Order: sequence, then C-alpha cells, then structure tokens
Amino acid sequence: MSLIFASLCVVLALAGAAAQATIPHVDDCALCFHCTADANPPPVLPSDLVAANFQPQNVTHKQTLPLCHHCRGCTTTLQIHGSHGQKKLFNTWFRDEVGASPSWLFVAPTDKTPNKKAIVKVACIPVGKHARNKFAQCLPDLALKYAKVYLAIEKLAEECGLTDIVPKVWVDWVNAVIPEVGYHIRWLGLWMEMVDGISLENLVRLGNPMMHPDDLLDILHNKVNHTQAIHAAIFDLLTSQNDRHAQNVFIDNDGTMRLIDNERAFYENRILAADSILLPTTKKYTINVMENAWIHKFPNWGNKVPMCWANVALLLDYRCYVPGGQMGKNLPTQVSQCVARISALNPDSVMQEFGLPVRHMAEALYNRSKAMHEHGFEYALTQGYPRNPNPWRYKFTPPCCKIMHTDTYRCAHGWSPDTSIPFGDPITGGPWTHARPDPGTYEGGTVF
Repeated sequence: MSLIFASLCVVLALAGAAAQATIPHVDDCALCFHCTADANPPPVLPSDLVAANFQPQNVTHKQTLPLCHHCRGCTTTLQIHGSHGQKKLFNTWFRDEVGASPSWLFVAPTDKTPNKKAIVKVACIPVGKHARNKFAQCLPDLALKYAKVYLAIEKLAEECGLTDIVPKVWVDWVNAVIPEVGYHIRWLGLWMEMVDGISLENLVRLGNPMMHPDDLLDILHNKVNHTQAIHAAIFDLLTSQNDRHAQNVFIDNDGTMRLIDNERAFYENRILAADSILLPTTKKYTINVMENAWIHKFPNWGNKVPMCWANVALLLDYRCYVPGGQMGKNLPTQVSQCVARISALNPDSVMQEFGLPVRHMAEALYNRSKAMHEHGFEYALTQGYPRNPNPWRYKFTPPCCKIMHTDTYRCAHGWSPDTSIPFGDPITGGPWTHARPDPGTYEGGTVF
C-alpha cells in the first residue's frame, strides 16, 4: 500500500440513480468546500454488483483531468493511504505500511467498524497514482471478481466463527473529489475495516530504533493471541490462501492477530492451492525454516550445505498450540459445524450461496470443507483438493515453538528439520528444465 497523505472531500452517500448518470469532471474547486456527509447512504443491492458500477459511466474524459489544488474546509474527509505517517506500538515507532499496489487506496470514516475507519479500494480512477502510470488501466470485471471474493470470505468468516482474524469487508458507493487531481469518484468501492497494529514484516525489520530481539520474542511468545494463530491457519487452508506472507499478518499492541489482503483465495489462478507462512508443507512456510536461495534452487548455491534457522514467523505455527501438535478433526466447534454443512452441499450450491464469481472457486471451498470434515486438518492440508503442483509440496518440518537469539534467531529446543526439497522448478511449479542438475531429491507430495 503506497502512502502520500492528502485530503479528499467526500460525500459518503450516492443515490443509485446517480450512479447510472454520466460522471462529469470537476471544472473548479467549488465542490471541495462545505462538504457534508450522509451517515446512512442507500444500501448496495445485489443487482448493483455488476462490472459497470465499478467504473465511471463515461471513461472518455480520462485524458483531460482538471486540477483542484486547494480543497479544504470539509466536514468529512478521506485521505490517500500513504507512507508519511508513523505509529507507535510496543513502545517502538514504525513507519506506516508501504506497498506497491497500483490501485488507489483511501482512508475513510465509517460507522461500521470499531475504530471508525475504513480502507476504501477504488478501481478505474483514470489517472495513476504514480507518474509511471499516468493513465491507469480500468479493469472493472477484475474489480467485480475480487469484490465477490471478499464478500464470500466475509460470509464464510461469519458462518465459521473466524471474524476475529479478518477485517470486516463490504461494498458501498463512493462520492469523492481527489485534491490536486480534481477527478470526481462516483462509483462502487470495496470498503475494508482499517486494521490496527503493524505487519509482522515491519515489526521484525522496521522499528525506529530497531526492536531488540528479546522484546520481539517476548511479544511473539507471550503476547500474541495463540488461539488466533490456530484460527488463522484454519482460515488460510479453508479459503486456499496463496499469498500469505509477513506483510499481511498484522499484530496489535494487545497481541491481536489480523489477516489482510485475502483476495488471492479459493484456488483463483488454478495453479497455486495454498501458500502461507502459517501452513507447514507450503513454500512460504518452508522458506522460514531453510535458506531462501536453497528453496528457490538459485544457480549460485554451489555445494553449500543448507542451514536451518528459526525465522520468528514460526512462532505462529498452529502446531505449537494444539494438543499433540496435530489438529485432526478437533476443529473449533463453529468451524466443525460450518465445514460439515458446506460439505453436505454441492459446488453449484456453494457458488450460489457464497456468491463466488466462478465455479472452480466454489469447487475449491467445497472440496476443502469436505476434506477437513471427513479426514481432518492435516489430511486436507497434504492430501485434499485443491493441491499444489508437486514441486511446491514440501515435507513437514518439526515445529519450533520456542526461539532464542544468539548470532541470529535459532530454535531454543531440539530441532532437526529435513532439508531435502522436491524435484521440479520452485519458481513455476513445473518440471525442472535447467541445464544444471536439479538439487531436489524426492517427488513432492509423495512423502510428508
């Protein structure tokens, strides 16, 4: 998420009929003054969820954007979500999160979240937020697809009792003028609860001053909500999350965990079924155990012996917090009831009930629920469907549930992971096609 703070005037209500009208440009700054807000905008109806409502009704204006430099005096404002702010957590200052998303992200006031703030993601603003993207692409069909994915996740989290680890999400109208651009947004946006806290990535690397290793370990050992670590692993497997890295795991002062950026879900690309730092046997998890260059089979590796260290993310491993290190069928009660009900449906019914955009996503949710219900968590992780390609199916490494810091972070108890890796290309997930020998030693997915 890229960060440059600036004010926006916003009217949070937008009548449905107005959304169908041609969107005019702002030809002066008059609309930037004396803004008002409607606390009860008209609801978004199911019939409103069409691609045309995620873009301006007339996109031919995008080459001639007027400027409005002096927007001020508004009673309600949005901000461009940017990187010049700081926050203090665990007695350490951190820069606000920075990312590379080309989409516009705004901070908006709302009555729908506990902290009264939302992140609003708006597609099809016909000017890029970076100079290199002067005229950004408009992909309303993609915006609609991800909106449906998020709404399906919202419904699933409510039904399965997992709302404690994901932010609330909804689709609503946006009516705003972007200062110093002058473009008037009047179409649907994806609204998400603004999560408090800091990403695990920033917690580890970006404190000012850098957080002392002992303090970091104290937070992860003693303050993080370990029940939520279990819920997070269930969520990532159930929804087939394929991009769970340390930048989208947030931790707040009280140890609350939240998972953000969840749209890469439900086997959406039909290639990667799950990849999460929270799920053993996936690549992102295994990189936290062994060296990245070894896992990715970089050509300059040579004849080195792969070493194992304990990245602090391993302290979020669910196996550290369930009896015997296995979850099996001992799922939380509401999760157990939820996957039982979904597994009694069929993919077409799942698609209709959760509003998923394409059938193979519904098949992924149905099959994952069925495997978890009938065979348990670890079976669903390693043998259920959808499955990763074999080059991305790694052996279990033993959990490291206590970490110490010496010259680096190391496991504080006996811990001897098997450093062998699967045959195949770890970048593409396909067969090995390079001239140099493949350092893999087993067929992924045949042994765990």
